[in-house]
Amino acid sequence: MSAQPAAWSSPVTGFVDRHQRALSCLISFAILMALHQLFRGGNAQPFDAGEYWRLASPSVFGREPSFRGYVFPALLLPLHFLCGLMTDPAPLFRLGMSASYGVALPLLVPASFQELFGGKVTFWRRLLPVILLAALFPGLLIYPLSDLPALLLALGALYCTLRGMRQTAAGRFLGMLAAAGVLIGAAYNTRTVYLFVPPGLLVLLALLATHATRIRWLSRWAGIAALGAGLITVSLPQLLINQRTHGVSSLAVQAQVDNHSLFANQLVWGLTLQRYETTVNPEAPAPSVFYLDPDGEQLFHEVAGQGDLFSLRYYLKVVAKHPVHFLSLYTRHVINGLDVRDGIVYTRKPSPLRTPTALFNFAVLALACWVAWSLRVRSSSQPLPPGVRPAPATWRWSLLILLLPVVTILPGAVETRFFLPLHLLAYCMIAFHFDAQDLRHSASKHGRVLILATVAAAAVFFAVSSSTMAQIRYSWPDVYRHGLPTK
Repeated sequence: MSAQPAAWSSPVTGFVDRHQRALSCLISFAILMALHQLFRGGNAQPFDAGEYWRLASPSVFGREPSFRGYVFPALLLPLHFLCGLMTDPAPLFRLGMSASYGVALPLLVPASFQELFGGKVTFWRRLLPVILLAALFPGLLIYPLSDLPALLLALGALYCTLRGMRQTAAGRFLGMLAAAGVLIGAAYNTRTVYLFVPPGLLVLLALLATHATRIRWLSRWAGIAALGAGLITVSLPQLLINQRTHGVSSLAVQAQVDNHSLFANQLVWGLTLQRYETTVNPEAPAPSVFYLDPDGEQLFHEVAGQGDLFSLRYYLKVVAKHPVHFLSLYTRHVINGLDVRDGIVYTRKPSPLRTPTALFNFAVLALACWVAWSLRVRSSSQPLPPGVRPAPATWRWSLLILLLPVVTILPGAVETRFFLPLHLLAYCMIAFHFDAQDLRHSASKHGRVLILATVAAAAVFFAVSSSTMAQIRYSWPDVYRHGLPTK
């Protein structure tokens, strides 16, 4: 009798093994379609999502001034065109969005993570990041927002860079790095906070490229040139659009708000705001939900009249003069960036009512930290479990490059979706490095330490986030509505 279940399950297991990629895409597609049905009945796009969708219109694309890049609207352009042919475009919109992410997430994310950080990829492991994203960040999957596409493009760029560095054929070496340049240029154009990722890739190539030729300096600099060529190529349409709409000859996205760069505005906003949200609740007094930082507001009033806070030089001067204040401010930003309470992006009810989501999110992050810690303390002589790919020597560089967008946005006004790279890394750590035997071993050996660390982290985490939720306001602080104070 015991042999019958095995004989029955082996054809199914063999079929899944042979077709796991296709099946994972199909199931991911079904999950995302169900997500659209659960959260939205139509295809109305509020606020930022509506702006991206409008820029993707064939009649608008590349013809109007905008502080957003062209790449993401270009990716949406075919779907927008087809939706425009339909009497009821909502089903086609849901179908197109679900198909796009239903393919990218179970294929690109596992392949990139394994290339960057090692791990084990199976059918169910492919699906776990999709499930966690759907549970905690559904808005990024159902609305046309740039956060997830930019991150996927950056992952693809890192994947191509590391694969290219291992090529022995010159053509493949240069081709992979040119593709990496195109992808990372597209990531920056999609979301300008990825500005520092292209230099990170160039430094990675300059220091660690190991193309197998006798003239290594030639391969290294040829690879840098190929990556740069790809980066410039994908930026050329932005140059033409800038000339047409802004009268500026520049490859960069013209991201400005009120005659200041978007980055400078973010720095000033981040001084007084712990986090912010956007609500579509018709009963809310305003669409913007701000969670203020009382200490930051006090410092703002002290220093804003003594210099131009929109000047990076003066901002850094203030940071140098008040290092403890900014350390605590940025720490609160980190915790609020990690504290997911409504990943729908466009909130429907006040954050204090979403404590179960916050608890689940904390549990996921704590488990990811436990998995990462168990990997670090594993004995070097201990063999890897079957099917697990070891982490490459470049994993620290990959981690640093992927976290650069989070570090860049950290001083600014925080939305939890801005911390998506860190959240997705946590989901992938669980999905592709979870090992029950390792965790049982670490729990038996370090159980008390793990419990104490988790309790202490939870106490700090929820003390800060609960304090933030008490500082709610539905309008800009007076200093933003009436201008900076002057003496």
